[in-house]
Amino acid sequence: MFENKQELEDALCTAFQNNQNKKDLQQFLHCVKALDILCKLKGQVKLKQLISVLCRICQNVINKDDYEQNQILKLNCYCNNYCHKLCLKQLILLKKDEFKSLERIEEIINENNKCDHGCFSNIFSVQMIKQVLSAKEIQMYEFNYSESQKQKEINEQQILELQKQKQVIEFECSICCEELDLNQNGYILKCGCQFCRDCLKQCIVEALNGNINLELENIFCPMENCKKVLDFEDINFILKDDRQMIDKLEQKNIISMFQKAKRENPDSQEILIICPGKYKVNKNDNSKILIIPQDQIEKQRQGKANIALEENEIIVDCNLTFILDRSELKLRHKCTKCKYQFCLNNCDSIHENSSCSDYQKWKIENTKDYRKELEAQGYRFCPNKDCCVITYRIDGCNRITCTSCQISYCFLCYFSAKTANEVYAHLNQKHGGYWGNV
Repeated sequence: MFENKQELEDALCTAFQNNQNKKDLQQFLHCVKALDILCKLKGQVKLKQLISVLCRICQNVINKDDYEQNQILKLNCYCNNYCHKLCLKQLILLKKDEFKSLERIEEIINENNKCDHGCFSNIFSVQMIKQVLSAKEIQMYEFNYSESQKQKEINEQQILELQKQKQVIEFECSICCEELDLNQNGYILKCGCQFCRDCLKQCIVEALNGNINLELENIFCPMENCKKVLDFEDINFILKDDRQMIDKLEQKNIISMFQKAKRENPDSQEILIICPGKYKVNKNDNSKILIIPQDQIEKQRQGKANIALEENEIIVDCNLTFILDRSELKLRHKCTKCKYQFCLNNCDSIHENSSCSDYQKWKIENTKDYRKELEAQGYRFCPNKDCCVITYRIDGCNRITCTSCQISYCFLCYFSAKTANEVYAHLNQKHGGYWGNV
């Protein structure tokens, strides 16, 4: 009946694919005859080509080409169940909003897809999911789920806050003695004292006006029996409409933290960086920063050109302050606020083709009053004529070690010496001690 094994294989495939329900008796008998021949051949025909089952997901016949192209998966059951890889991937993507982990997706797709004869509770496995999704896709879906959960928590918190704001909680301000709604007009400080926001803002502004150096330690709770130092978060919230003042206080807060850390750990490799960049703002609305191109700032510093200003615009020094670990020091940095690029070794530009020392020499020679301006701001140049690296002192001893040439010198008068002991002796004799300001 069949001349070779290939004809037998083709006949079996055709019979099973076209006659799943055995409606055609003649075809069914033909199939039985083929099976009889197969038995006599002792199963030497390639059985993998006889797949005639349906995909467990799409219910379409899995054909010979699907198998040979490795496009199907064998499910975890004894019933010879299979599915197309593409079908499994589409099933997973329908549940991607719940992609907390591979194990969670495995659990979800198995909840509604079980073997009809109850072979295993989980006919799909994590290994199958990994076969149809790339590592990048898995990472992306897990990240998206994590972000959506965070946003969900934020939304729920906002709903709770709105509900809370609708509640009227009456209280009496300890300053103006008026009866007010705490949610609408009041504020509770970290120390627990309650005030109306207008009174609290007035107290903070008055404290800052009498506090030239903006020392946060000198801003206290207005409550007579409390007088605790105000938390920076409280000050930040009350003055949130005054962006320039908040920027100054944030800078001062970072400097205070740096000084405290230095006192506790003098050997720390951390240094304080202040951005030398500039940006423009509108006099009437200083909340929006207008970026100034790098070359315009550098030309203005050299006295070669002025930065063009529109009506009501002013130029503001960036002064974004942050702490950097010197052990991880990289020379090039781009400010996150004004986008200006500069060298982190106390240089106001990136000077790609020259060393820090050569750049400082060039600046002194080519920029009008450059040295005087920086010294007026508290910077000091290394007294070594072959170096000129600048240093900014925040706190501590006035004996400075140059980060480039390593000589020691006095921050107050530029006296230099080969050894640190000579500079210490100078500080005692000429300035009455190691500490103090210019």
